[in-house]
Amino acid sequence: MAGRVLHAQLHLLDRQLIDHRTGRLVGKVDDVEFDLAADPPLLTALICGGQRIPARLIAEVDSAVKISTDGLDLDRWDDWVDEHVIRKIPGARHATE
Repeated sequence: MAGRVLHAQLHLLDRQLIDHRTGRLVGKVDDVEFDLAADPPLLTALICGGQRIPARLIAEVDSAVKISTDGLDLDRWDDWVDEHVIRKIPGARHATE
């Protein structure tokens, strides 16, 4: 991605995040973080559900953003919803996936 010009609103915001190794959907880009002191400003991270994804983990930007999920816990919100919401629904633990 070095030297590539991206327009955050068009190329990054609200794009699906995909684990580049497994093809698994892992979230959506909620926000972006820039180093405004750089000239020109540089993308430093993507934000997904409060999780900061360093720019070095971005593998490819296409119709979706493919990332390396090494060291990231992008399932924490899914786990929280499962524990605090889904499991409280009668019969939810016995539903097939």
